[in-house]
Amino acid sequence: MNFVNYLTTIRLEEAVKLLNTTDDKTYVIAASVGYPEANYFSYVFKKKYGVSPLKYRKR
Repeated sequence: MNFVNYLTTIRLEEAVKLLNTTDDKTYVIAASVGYPEANYFSYVFKKKYGVSPLKYRKR
């Protein structure tokens, strides 16, 4: 695993924790895990988990 993939994994794992434990908006979670653009965060999240962050939270 290269550094970029490692960093992405760490960021998304933290995002999952925040989605499960807070009511923060997606753009707030995105920024807190290192994605200043919420749209890009949603793209990366969906690419890894198959659903958007919002749909992931609603499961």
